[in-house]
Amino acid sequence: MKMDKIHHKIDIVLGIVAMFLICLLTNCESPKLVERPSYEKPKSIIQLDTTRLLVSEVVRDLDEPWEVTWGADDHLWFTEKKGNIMRMNPTTGQVKKVLNIPEVYSEGLTPGLLGMVLHPDFKNESFVYMHYTYIDSALTGELDRSGNPNFVRSKLVRYKYSSQEDTLINPEPLLAEIPGFRAHNGSRLAISYDNKLIFAIGDVADFRNAQTELTLPGKVLRLNLDGSVPDDNPIPGNYFYSMGHRNPQGLVSANGKIYSSEHGPNNDDEINLIKPGGNYGWPFVEGFCDKENELAFCDSVTVNEPIYDWTPTIAPAGLDFYNHSAIPEWKNNLMLTTLKGQALWLFELDASGEKIVNKRIYLQEKFGRLRDLCVSSSGDVYLITSNTDWNVSRYKWLYDGAPKDGNDRILKISVLQDEEEKKFDHLKTSTEANEPIKMLVQYGHGGNAFTRQAILYRDNCASCHLPEGEGIPNFTPPLIGTATVADKKKLIETALFGMSGKIVVKGKNYDEVMPGFAASLTNQELKDILNYVRMVHNKLTDSITTTEIEEIRKSRTF
Repeated sequence: MKMDKIHHKIDIVLGIVAMFLICLLTNCESPKLVERPSYEKPKSIIQLDTTRLLVSEVVRDLDEPWEVTWGADDHLWFTEKKGNIMRMNPTTGQVKKVLNIPEVYSEGLTPGLLGMVLHPDFKNESFVYMHYTYIDSALTGELDRSGNPNFVRSKLVRYKYSSQEDTLINPEPLLAEIPGFRAHNGSRLAISYDNKLIFAIGDVADFRNAQTELTLPGKVLRLNLDGSVPDDNPIPGNYFYSMGHRNPQGLVSANGKIYSSEHGPNNDDEINLIKPGGNYGWPFVEGFCDKENELAFCDSVTVNEPIYDWTPTIAPAGLDFYNHSAIPEWKNNLMLTTLKGQALWLFELDASGEKIVNKRIYLQEKFGRLRDLCVSSSGDVYLITSNTDWNVSRYKWLYDGAPKDGNDRILKISVLQDEEEKKFDHLKTSTEANEPIKMLVQYGHGGNAFTRQAILYRDNCASCHLPEGEGIPNFTPPLIGTATVADKKKLIETALFGMSGKIVVKGKNYDEVMPGFAASLTNQELKDILNYVRMVHNKLTDSITTTEIEEIRKSRTF
């Protein structure tokens, strides 16, 4: 027994000596710092509770990027709205255009090459799914709500990636001839926890689409990965999964659930927990069921209310979920990029995954509008900016601080190692923001007598027509001294039912979409807004009545 103990001690001593000799012979040192790739351009540091993060620029000079996603091939994939699909090697930083789709139509507000996602088993099934708009010149009888021709369509297509040719081949339409428009096309794609293709699409600027199961827009759709209809969808033989959506801009599957982010009109941006067969209210409910004109609808229809909403709006965009150990402070958080809000939001979920228990805001007004994000297999976070789209030039007063050079770009957020501290100690460090930037639009003139009307105008009209009704050149017409404002009937019709197509106002051409407010505003609210425009902005004294609004409302169904 004593001899066994002696032998055991001898073995331990010999092991220690052996390790010492190996270190001497091999110049044994502590692990060396792995140098970051030279293409990464460090910009700033984020300080969390204990973890420090390095924010670097990895790609710049992009043209309206929309989607960024981390592939199962450990490459970064991203799209540009005008039809380009790009693939980046994260080791070398090399970016390769793997396809351009010439038929993509990207004029207007949100048409173009939009949502994209890779097959979950990409190494064996190298499929890439994408959604984009195009012009169908064969459509001659299709009219929008204002009676103007509409040739815009969209399609959901599956490509196959050829590693030999480093390109996408064999396009296969899964959903073709989807109604489209120059606005409210959404869209995002995701793969669900049960390996289904989830497709969120906007109402294509026609709110009637959102409350019918007979059309595809205004929905979250669910498909098998081959494009067929899953047997367990809410309606047999139908792609429908949920309805009542206005313009979803983010989508993620996490924790056995599906979450989306959605643009409201001028109020009630939303984060939604998507449930099969759910109705999310648009256009009859904006945000929560808390207005008089919404309660009747909510009494007759079960409406899924958001798990978070914003008024004033911040334009929520790309959505992802952080569940990696690399950044422990962010684990079990939804991650959201915002456009108007110009920030990265983190939402901590409760154990059920159905409630938000905490929120944090980072990078506010540091890089301008943030469009989308993804998480790599190593826990790094990639963001894309959106400072080259139409919003920045038309809302200059909102984006004065947005970067002017090198737009648009991809940013990388990764853990700053202890050994790197000295190397990057010259960079500016930021923490989470105390509160979001103020999104309130300044009131127009009018004094105390018009305070309530000014608030309604601000919340529903000023973001496009500006605080004093001066409009935005080449985008939204002015509300001062125009024939439409002077014509009570025409003004009421436009406010109720919206309009689109080419118009001429005070000698200038406009060709954009104005939403109608028939579903979202009461007669009294519309009266207050329209009389504010007429009396304060135009000094007209013959006021509009709720009776006049009601008569015109009843004259047309919607």
